[in-house]
Amino acid sequence: MSTLPTGDGLSPETTDAIVLAESTSAVQHRNFGQIEPTDLDGITINRAKGGLSPFVEILKTPTHSKNSGNLTGYAIEIEDPSSDTGYRHVGNVSANYLLLPNEEVRALALEIASQSGLPFRESRIYWDGTRFLHVVDFEERETITGGDDIGLGLITRSSYDKSWRYDCALMGKRFVCDNGMISGEFFARVSFKHLSADQDSSWREVVRQGLTVLDAAPENLYDFAALLRSLREIEMTDERLRELWPLFPSIGDGIMGQVMSRYLGHEEPTLYGFLNAGTNVFWHRERMTGSDFRHNDSFVSELLRAAEEHRD
Repeated sequence: MSTLPTGDGLSPETTDAIVLAESTSAVQHRNFGQIEPTDLDGITINRAKGGLSPFVEILKTPTHSKNSGNLTGYAIEIEDPSSDTGYRHVGNVSANYLLLPNEEVRALALEIASQSGLPFRESRIYWDGTRFLHVVDFEERETITGGDDIGLGLITRSSYDKSWRYDCALMGKRFVCDNGMISGEFFARVSFKHLSADQDSSWREVVRQGLTVLDAAPENLYDFAALLRSLREIEMTDERLRELWPLFPSIGDGIMGQVMSRYLGHEEPTLYGFLNAGTNVFWHRERMTGSDFRHNDSFVSELLRAAEEHRD
């Protein structure tokens, strides 16, 4: 399992425009809301509600009791041109809730990726009006079998309604079918709740320090590839499926049925094929939800654990 070393980072730069870029080129778009949620310059943009830009203005507005006038908390509101007021209410928080604008979350992820020195490109942005996710793919690869390459990515999540804490983590990526593989057990992760306003200037440094683990990314990639090769050695039988099925109670039989359909129709009869079936289902929904990422994490973690036991 990975550990978190410490190190120094640089302060993020800010720009007036939003830049969607590979490490070798830059394309500027000032409003994601004008972009169809399909595929643009290699960046998949999933939006669950109304095509709203991930980088709209966000406000933390004090609320008061109607009768006494006392301060009762704060409302989180995002700019929404389609509403009568021009803003949408997305949740209520306390005074010490740390508000992290999506643009800053993304800028820090790109800074960390740039400082790693590894070739990379942005590959996915997910936004449902309250939850934001950003993915960077690193270009270093390991081959599992002919034409089937895997690599690492950097996935960052945050929310405006307290449903997601801030997470920044390494993840796996299968390039042949663009499957993302999330595992809090195997890959290093920095995570904290949006708790205190006094963290406003320090949260970036916490993430930079934790993710100096990118210095060891080539070794991490080698270990990940070794586990996937171990999964290819494990034949999927009826007996093994019966052993695995109870390990995913939170996913539910309906979604597991979709995984089985993908497995039977498209994948090899090994645990590696089963892994790819699940991550394909969780990573490629037209309208992804927070549950897809949780399911991905639990599914991948269990199968990587099985690979470690097989290797040992």
